[in-house]
Amino acid sequence: MRVWRIVLTILFAGVLCLPGQEGAKSEEEKKPPEPQRPIAFLDLKNSADGSYPGGATPLSGKWSIDAGAKKLKIAPEPLVRGRLEFGPEIREKGATIQAVARGPSRGRLRSRYGVGLYGKNGFQLRVALGTKQIELVRRGIVLTKKVFTGEPETLYQIELSVIEAGNDWQVSGRVWDAEKKRPKKAMISHMVITAELLFPLAGRPAVIGTPFSGESIQFASARVFNGEFVEVGEAPEMADDESEGDSRD
Repeated sequence: MRVWRIVLTILFAGVLCLPGQEGAKSEEEKKPPEPQRPIAFLDLKNSADGSYPGGATPLSGKWSIDAGAKKLKIAPEPLVRGRLEFGPEIREKGATIQAVARGPSRGRLRSRYGVGLYGKNGFQLRVALGTKQIELVRRGIVLTKKVFTGEPETLYQIELSVIEAGNDWQVSGRVWDAEKKRPKKAMISHMVITAELLFPLAGRPAVIGTPFSGESIQFASARVFNGEFVEVGEAPEMADDESEGDSRD
C-alpha cells in the first residue's frame, strides 16, 4: 500500500510539471506591465482653431487653440493668473497631472506657468523663470521652492503628484526638458498634514500661467492619472470618446 502511495505521488508531481506549463508561467512573468491610462487629457488635436478643448473650463485668462502650432495658448492680455480646468473632479484621493509647456520671454521679463490639482484650494507646481525656481504652491502661498534654471524657448515636462501618506499627503514635483528622460526622483516635495487643511482636497485638474513677458504661454499637452504615476513606457492617450466631458462646459 505504501508503494502505491509513492507511485501516485510521483505521477501527480509529473502532471504538475508537464512540458509547456513552466514555460507558460515564465512567459506570464516576463510580460511587461501595462502603461497607465490617463483619466483625462486636453484634446488639442481635435479642437478648432481659436477655441479651447472640449470639456475644459477657462476660469481666468484668455485661452485658445493654435491649430497650426498644435498648442493651447494663454494670451498676454489681460495679464492675470490664468487658469483652465479640465477632466473630472478628484475628491480626497491621490492623483498625478503632467503637462508639456513653454514660456517664451523677452529680456528680463519672464513668465510663470505650471499645473494644479484639486481646484482653487488644491496644489500647484509652478515654473518661475523670472526667479529661476520651481515652486509648490497652495492658495497663493509658496510651500517650498527649489532653484531651477530654465530656458524660455525650451519645452518642459511638468509633473505634480499628490499621494496619500497615511492620513496626510505627500506633494511632489518634477520639471525636465521634454526631450530628455524623466527624473527618477522627485525634485521638490512637501508633506501636508490633513488636520491643517482648511478645505478638503476636492476639485478639477488645471493648467495655469501668467504671461509676464508679453508673449503667450504654450501648452503642448496635459493629462491626469489616478494615484502615483509609475513609468513603464509611454502612457497612451485616451481615445476621443473616452475623454472626460467631450462637450464644452
